[in-house]
Amino acid sequence: MTLDIQTLLVVLTAIMIATALGLPVIMGRRVSAAARCFQAAVGAQMLGWLALMASARWADRWFSSLAMALLAASFALVWQAAQGWLGGRPFGMAIRACAVAIPLGYLLLFPHYEWRVGWSNFGFAIELGLVVLALLRAAPRATWRWRAPIVACLSLLIVTTVWRGVLGAFYTEQYAYFRAPHPVNLAATVLNSISMVLTTLAMLVAWRDESESELRTHAHVDALTGLMNRRAFEQRAGDALSVSRRYHDPLALLLLDLDHFKQINDQRGHAGGDQALQAFARLLQACVRRGDLACRWGGEEFCVLLLRADATAARAFDTRLRRALANATTLPEPLAYSAGLALVRADEQSLDDVVRRADAALYRAKSEGRGRLAEAERGEPLSAPG
Repeated sequence: MTLDIQTLLVVLTAIMIATALGLPVIMGRRVSAAARCFQAAVGAQMLGWLALMASARWADRWFSSLAMALLAASFALVWQAAQGWLGGRPFGMAIRACAVAIPLGYLLLFPHYEWRVGWSNFGFAIELGLVVLALLRAAPRATWRWRAPIVACLSLLIVTTVWRGVLGAFYTEQYAYFRAPHPVNLAATVLNSISMVLTTLAMLVAWRDESESELRTHAHVDALTGLMNRRAFEQRAGDALSVSRRYHDPLALLLLDLDHFKQINDQRGHAGGDQALQAFARLLQACVRRGDLACRWGGEEFCVLLLRADATAARAFDTRLRRALANATTLPEPLAYSAGLALVRADEQSLDDVVRRADAALYRAKSEGRGRLAEAERGEPLSAPG
């Protein structure tokens, strides 16, 4: 079977056009910055190859230089997408430098065929190598399911790119131009088609993993405040209660309710109420100790579980939070809250028992004038005997 380079280039261009136009439809409008970078990388690849094809007919110097810029940018965008999905990746500055130097050098060296071909191909090989090394860098909880195909594809492209560079720079008579029916052109075009398909599939896997991770996070986090939601809090607080019961560590639970919150909603609208809840949640999160649990219990109510905390520690937390509220300069307006405190007792078997007493104490704090802490009745504390 004879492979026709022109037909292969048309097929490659068609694959890139279909992929670039189809991805936004498949992925939808609401995607992360990493997914946007991936879409932009495919779009840049498509435009780069279209510019390269156009250079055969019109303004070779300018269209081919534009193609170099777009192709170099596409690989930099692949690195950017990987950074979004994997966390901090190395070689960012070097990859960006390649993305600028490759087309600039190509444009300046255009009158000298050997130099421009060698410069661009060796530059692409370096840029691709840096992207591969960045993908190979370890990442916490990252899967190799999507990284491995991309690394394999880019590694093979490095081989054909170096091959082109060597022929163009040192054996020019054997390598006339990228559309010539040379084995390296045939191999590179086939590999580019395969790489586009596999890389797209791999990136879609990365996007799916990201979406699943976000769903798991949203299942445990209150979307408005960023604190734990009630369901996640009840699970973790139940575990903390079991551990504390085993080791006889004291626990303190506080229910907090923003005072006159309805007035905030009435005066500033629901958007103003949301801002007040977000501001209070930020201060609450800053005041709890590491290991303590804080959640949005519902509406304008919040719940805090202080580990290894007696009544003195719970009062200290309440004082700390009220002081932070009084000194805050970023609040949409002054905020105050009422609180009910319940120390976990030895005879209590579930979190509901503790919450019930804290809620009764909260009701008493509000009925006594708001803006204060009320403590539930005590029994035998959950602490070591003696």
